[in-house]
Amino acid sequence: MTGRRFLLLYVTPRSGHHRASQAIEHALLRQDPSAHVTCVDAFEYTSRFVRWAISRTYFSLIRHQPDVWEYLYDNPAVHHHVQQLRVLLHRYQAAKLRQLLETVRPDAIACTQAYPCGMVADFKKQYGLQAPIVGILTDYAPHLYWFHETVDMYIVPSESVKQRFLARGIDASRVRVMGIPIDQRFTEATNREETARRFGLDLAQPVILIMGGGSGFGPLRDVVQSLDILPHACQLVVLSGSNRALLAWLQQRRFRHRVLSLSYTDEVPALMDIATLLISKPGGLTTSEALAKRLPLIIVNPIPGQEAYNARYLLSHGAAVQAGAPEMVRQTVRDLLDSPERLAALRTRIAELAHPHAASEITDLLAHLGNGDAPS
Repeated sequence: MTGRRFLLLYVTPRSGHHRASQAIEHALLRQDPSAHVTCVDAFEYTSRFVRWAISRTYFSLIRHQPDVWEYLYDNPAVHHHVQQLRVLLHRYQAAKLRQLLETVRPDAIACTQAYPCGMVADFKKQYGLQAPIVGILTDYAPHLYWFHETVDMYIVPSESVKQRFLARGIDASRVRVMGIPIDQRFTEATNREETARRFGLDLAQPVILIMGGGSGFGPLRDVVQSLDILPHACQLVVLSGSNRALLAWLQQRRFRHRVLSLSYTDEVPALMDIATLLISKPGGLTTSEALAKRLPLIIVNPIPGQEAYNARYLLSHGAAVQAGAPEMVRQTVRDLLDSPERLAALRTRIAELAHPHAASEITDLLAHLGNGDAPS
């Protein structure tokens, strides 16, 4: 049946959660151009103060007190104490959420972040919402804020994450291992020669792609300075995101090696195709995109909590290498460039973990649920 209506909820534009929702939106419309897909930042349905407080607290902690964030993240005692606050907050938001639901009239709801998942799960419990809810994890470990009895299905990136859900009493029929949804462009090959020509890069030399997420977060200056004294001929491509200070520093400084600095760009799939190595924080979406492109990842400065879990997952499967500090990145890169067989082994392990078609598989599930069918 065509023309089904879907509501996709994330938090924070230009975040991994947003990119995951966009990947699902595009897949839904490819499958059924007559579908009605509404993609919404759930923070728009809470107060400005709450939105500001959450964002300010999170970014302040990860920048200045990461040990405090690590203590708070997935802490059962903290989770217990905020439960009542969560219930009150969701009741406060209920009128706005009801208006959204009555406007969209969704046949199925998909949430790519725990906050909106809990919001609609509590609304369903309180008011008898009929639309099925699907929670889609975008990291390789679930925290306690994901678990709700009224969520109909969870999509998880790995078997080990599924086991965490089962240990929390979630029935196996409600948990599917499908991977993290990524844009279709990361599943398609690009013209490497054309990309190199467009960016003025030489495919005869290693291309090292350096990323710090949408905010250009992390010790990227230190990483670039460390790599600039590599004895190998190489080229550095640095994506600074919204970090204007980093972009200005890169553009004003002289380097020994070729350094290409970019802010936001839609060319990440093409740049990953010509890259020899990726140096990045292990965000769930960036990690999944790199896995789909079979691009070896050097992990640097993971954020405590979700990114630390992602790092442990990749390292335990031999699908990434971690540099313990920015000044160690140079030696890590040098070791890999000097060992083609180690790079090949990394790519083999990466291929075994990748779920490049997760968005399409999730779309099939949402279509079944939207039609009122039992998922196959």
